[in-house]
Amino acid sequence: MARSMDRRTRLTVYYLIIVVTVLSGFVVLYNYGMATWEGRPQPLYRSIEVVVQTVTTVGYGGDAPWSSPQMNYLVSLMALSGLVLIFAALPVLVVPLFEDAFRSTAPSSVRGVEDHVVLCSYGPREEVLIDELTERGVEYVIVNGDRDTATDLYTDGYTAMFGDPESDEALQRARLEDATALIANVDDETNPSVLLSAQEVNPDVQMVSLTEDPEIADYHRYAGADHVLSPKQLLGDQLAAKAIGTFDREAIEAVEIDEDFEIAEFPLQSGSELIGQTLVESDILERTEAAVIGVWSRGEFQSPPPPDLRFDARSILVVTGREADLDKLKQMTLSEGRRRHGDIVVAGMGVVGRTVATELSEGGFAHTTVDLVENSQVDVVGNVTDRQDLLEAGVTDAGTVVLALPDDTTTIFATFAIRELNPQVEIIVRANERENVSKLYRAGADYVLSLAAVSGRMLASIVLDEEILSPSTQLKLVRTEASGVVGESLGEADIRNRTGCTVIAAERNGTVVTNPGAAFVIERGDELVVAGTDENISQFLAEIV
Repeated sequence: MARSMDRRTRLTVYYLIIVVTVLSGFVVLYNYGMATWEGRPQPLYRSIEVVVQTVTTVGYGGDAPWSSPQMNYLVSLMALSGLVLIFAALPVLVVPLFEDAFRSTAPSSVRGVEDHVVLCSYGPREEVLIDELTERGVEYVIVNGDRDTATDLYTDGYTAMFGDPESDEALQRARLEDATALIANVDDETNPSVLLSAQEVNPDVQMVSLTEDPEIADYHRYAGADHVLSPKQLLGDQLAAKAIGTFDREAIEAVEIDEDFEIAEFPLQSGSELIGQTLVESDILERTEAAVIGVWSRGEFQSPPPPDLRFDARSILVVTGREADLDKLKQMTLSEGRRRHGDIVVAGMGVVGRTVATELSEGGFAHTTVDLVENSQVDVVGNVTDRQDLLEAGVTDAGTVVLALPDDTTTIFATFAIRELNPQVEIIVRANERENVSKLYRAGADYVLSLAAVSGRMLASIVLDEEILSPSTQLKLVRTEASGVVGESLGEADIRNRTGCTVIAAERNGTVVTNPGAAFVIERGDELVVAGTDENISQFLAEIV
């Protein structure tokens, strides 16, 4: 869970550092003074006792009186310092404790924020967005109409307030007039009302609305939304792209870094010539000129790949290169023996599953759909955790199964069941909660996309006005200057080993240098294109930027 380090916490940390530093300095001086100026050497622990007694104003111990003027001055300074530290503790520690004791609910307004993002409601998507905003130093305010929820968020360290997001007054108390963006994610019917109120308070604020039903997106636009996202439809598009990419040699889902230079992910299919080989043994760079910058292995990203890591049917290669290079590599990741048509099973026919099925139909790919509820779009009415229903859906002969189920627990169980019936099948999975992604990989899924992560990062890309993520890749991409390593070469900066991130390109004076080598020297004003996981990027931003 993302929590911003608030001002009170920072002040407490700074205060404790100052106290420890001051006390340590006085202990050293006092111990020296007793031996040198008073001629009474004593153990260090005795000096610690006297300093603590003096600074806390509880007494001077048994060392008083002192004959030398130096020691008298030192003891007086210690006593005065103690008073300063005690009075400094009042606003930092004591007063906030009393405020918390008497204020047990979230505030109904915020102060001191500007250029912030107003989040109407809170959930997994907003949690991902808050992670991104916090990394960028962008402030946010959560406006929640449920007092208990707002209080829980507030006490957990989030910038949250209680208020009805449909109310002009509540949005004014959230300082919307000073905000850069508003995210409406209450529900499909309430969001247009929130947008109208926001437009009344600040007509110039950027407004983004989310909808579960993509068919009503126009209503949100009529209410003033600049962007309307349907997270489930978006996720369905990406799951379909992964399924189509398995069978269509021409389909490469890649993120363009520069003209004719891209980054992409390639899952290895059963039967690929690369399976069983290490990166060195595969000669990928020599054969394709594409650079492998990392490998996903059962949900864990390793960059660079360890020399002894052998590719298997669960490996996903992360590569950069020209389009022609990526196309050569893709041929190496495919299985020649896999059927190309008629062997895709889509389980779960909600918004996500229907989107996947539509994309497959439009691409000319035959497929079988499975759902618990009978309708015209469902071929097999059944439970994907039931062996007989899976057999009826043709899972044993399938090349790919897309699990678009609304419940992660059911998805995990279904993954086990499908893997038992067909050990070679490719399983592409929807995850509703980020914490279940690793479980799904361990259960046997080949590729997992999190609904919360995809939609949350798409929100961040809109709000921050930069491409920090393509939904088609599990990695985060950031473009940023690296002021902490200006003047150093990439080899000297050692960014990959320090942060786990890979510098895949650098832009200097409008010219993009792709795959810069270890000798590339970072100059002031250079903009680096960096790829990494959430944790890696956070470390990069903390250490390098």
